[in-house]
Amino acid sequence: MSERSVASVQHVFDPADIGIMKTALKSAQNALAFAFRENDVPDTMTREELARAILRYAARGELDPARLTARALYDLAPRPAYWVVSDNDKRNVA
Repeated sequence: MSERSVASVQHVFDPADIGIMKTALKSAQNALAFAFRENDVPDTMTREELARAILRYAARGELDPARLTARALYDLAPRPAYWVVSDNDKRNVA
């Protein structure tokens, strides 16, 4: 993590909270590893994104490991790309 991102953290966690966050991160990583093929594990950037999401939700007061895991995975999930069909395109759609 860069010095700037560490400096922007404005919450202090006790050791029990840190243990909960570690559990959530490990669960999220395991869920992703299960979703990926055997040789395709989540990369460092993905792990950092999961950790940031977990920290963000924990700082807001969420300290249930299952919820932290679910929310971090949800944040990482790709969103569908919606597109708008113009009137010209509608004529070409069967």
